[in-house]
Amino acid sequence: MGKIATISWKSFFLVLFIGFAHLAIAQMPSNLKNVKVNQLSDQQIVQIWQQFQKSGVSEMEAMEILKQKGMSDAEVTNLRLRVSQMQTTNKGTSFSKPLGRDSISSSRDSIAINTPLLKKATRYFGFDFFNNPLLSFEPNLQLATPKNYVLGKSDELSIILTGLNETTSNGKVSTEGSIQIPYAGIVQVNGLTIEEATARIKSKLQKVYPGLSSGRTQLTVSLSNIRSIKVTVIGEAAQPGTFQVSSLASIYNALYLSGGPNENGSLRQIELIRNNKLVQTIDFYQFLLRGIMNNNVRLEDQDVIRFPVYTKRAFIGGEVKRPSYYELKTDENLASLLNFAGGFTDTAYQEMMKIYQVTSKGRMIRDIKKEVFNSYTLFNADSVVVDVVVPEIRNAVTITGAVFHPGQFELNEGLTLGQLVRKADGLREEALTGRGYIKRKKTGRERMMLSFDMDQIMTGKQADIPLIREDSVIVLSADDLRNKLKLTIGGEVRMSGDFEYRKGIRLADLIIMAGGFTNQAATHRVEISRLDKNTADTLANNLMSLMTVEIDSSLQNANSQLLLEPLDYVHIPRLVNYRNLGYVNIRGEILFPGDYVLSRRDETAPELIKRAGGGTPIAALQNAQLYRNGVRVEMNLLSDQASKSNIEWLLLPGDSIFIPRQGTFVEVKGFVNTPQLLRFNSTRFKYYISASGGVNDKGSLRRSYIQYPNGINRPVRKFFFFRNYPPVKEGSRIIVPEKSDNDRSKLSIAEVATITTSLTAILGLIIALRN
Repeated sequence: MGKIATISWKSFFLVLFIGFAHLAIAQMPSNLKNVKVNQLSDQQIVQIWQQFQKSGVSEMEAMEILKQKGMSDAEVTNLRLRVSQMQTTNKGTSFSKPLGRDSISSSRDSIAINTPLLKKATRYFGFDFFNNPLLSFEPNLQLATPKNYVLGKSDELSIILTGLNETTSNGKVSTEGSIQIPYAGIVQVNGLTIEEATARIKSKLQKVYPGLSSGRTQLTVSLSNIRSIKVTVIGEAAQPGTFQVSSLASIYNALYLSGGPNENGSLRQIELIRNNKLVQTIDFYQFLLRGIMNNNVRLEDQDVIRFPVYTKRAFIGGEVKRPSYYELKTDENLASLLNFAGGFTDTAYQEMMKIYQVTSKGRMIRDIKKEVFNSYTLFNADSVVVDVVVPEIRNAVTITGAVFHPGQFELNEGLTLGQLVRKADGLREEALTGRGYIKRKKTGRERMMLSFDMDQIMTGKQADIPLIREDSVIVLSADDLRNKLKLTIGGEVRMSGDFEYRKGIRLADLIIMAGGFTNQAATHRVEISRLDKNTADTLANNLMSLMTVEIDSSLQNANSQLLLEPLDYVHIPRLVNYRNLGYVNIRGEILFPGDYVLSRRDETAPELIKRAGGGTPIAALQNAQLYRNGVRVEMNLLSDQASKSNIEWLLLPGDSIFIPRQGTFVEVKGFVNTPQLLRFNSTRFKYYISASGGVNDKGSLRRSYIQYPNGINRPVRKFFFFRNYPPVKEGSRIIVPEKSDNDRSKLSIAEVATITTSLTAILGLIIALRN
């Protein structure tokens, strides 16, 4: 919201009330008579409304409090209008919540002008207009007072004299319909228009101010506060009831407040009843379709608006611009319904409409021709469907092939083949004039083929062929009958692949078409593979002839001018030694880690470690690890064999070497009582298990294993009843895994011995008892 506007002296008491918002409403300033709502900022309005929310009063009670404090009915109405507008634009905030206990019914029988909530979209034309909460037909209270405005109780007049005499006074129309003017007395204005009231007031004031008669003093009478009136909405309305609105409100304002008609209500025959007489009938379609509001009558107190039940509705759908259900008057016909729907779409079939009717005997369909659209009378519940035009072109023939402008052409009466060729700007040079054909669909959709000789037709030796609907003419080209031969080039060129063969093409031409050589091309060994044209009926073993030629990179020597033949395959090999051998990554405790290019095909790991500066002072070179394709390769990189040029020890592109750090501790982890790092003091496996508190109940000692610094793993082995534990080295890691289900089901040696002893004792007792 905008900043708080400067507070005028007239709104002093209201601002004082806002400043002490935490006090009870009973402590509110007692005089709000001079407050003007249109001079308050949005922030001030919000503060007033939030204070009422905190106090827990209802909406009606809040309005009564304001009236008791001196605020006029017109200003109360203006306040409610402001609140309604701001609630619409501040949905989801605490301000948008209604007041107190009667907030649900405050849209009726109160001063409230609440915007309707967004309702479900309806299928009836015009009903959705009343569902938009962002719209409102509210009277403009900032306009000059209309001359035909009829004064009534609670209207407040501003009387201003300018010129020779200058004075200003305000007068409120009393219950008796009069106002009191200083020095002029009581003047009856009830039931008079502003223009008539001005004349009457002027006649009274002329006795006090003679300048009014001579024209030296001018009189201006206008409304300073507008009264509220009550109107009642009945019939098939969405929200029937009594509404309190501004006296400037028109029937369209009240229509929107009532939420429009319900599904049975009419939008074409809305009635305005005044003093028990029908004074106006509203056709809302005039506004919805044409924007015309010439029957927008200003409301008066106790007016009644009635939504009657609709008489006739019809649906129109299909290829129309605005498909929907429309209400029709008795004098409206099918053309009127089509006009309501916005007319046909661009692809509509306009010669006929289908009408589905509900009769006493069941549903029926009628086909209505275009000629009777203006005279056909629809019945209630009729459904009109407009079909789409069939996409098939009814008067077209097609010509393709060796003509200058192939495509579809209009089938004129008597059109012949020769005329169609001339429409297509004639034959191309490569056209085969001796042979062409027409694809034709005859009656019953039988398909047939007609051959023709264009030379004979053009010279008049053969009768021209009349064309019929959907004929397709094909003029053959010499290219259609010619074999499409190709050449292939591969290897070290920028764009290898197949190229069209043309007579006279040379080796240099094909290489240029392929984008030229790459940097690795071995131009001294260009190989050309050529098919031997063997016409023998016996199987031959050798089907290709091979040629190897040397050409220069500039394609200027004689070999580059070699003529190629159809289906030749040209291969440009790669230079044997002009290539990168690949990279090896080395990391860990090395002086210069990184990616290194293999300098030789037989380079070994120790040589690469030396190139990388060797290990750091804390490197464990004896535990160096080599990985190939993510898998560790088992080898001792510092052994004598690793330094030899044996193919088993050679590095390959993509290999990775890791040099670990020297370790003086042994790590014990897994299912032991105290996993920890232990100083290397022994090579015995069980020493470190015991130092870690032993294996817990979930651990399996027999499935334990050791992981050496070089990545090699060694498990605990078992031979009969004896376990062989692997030796421990510096930097090793001992892992004790969890027991498996099989481990839990097996008995230990001690358990077997205990059970055997128990069974032996029981058996001995049984024998003793029997003896």
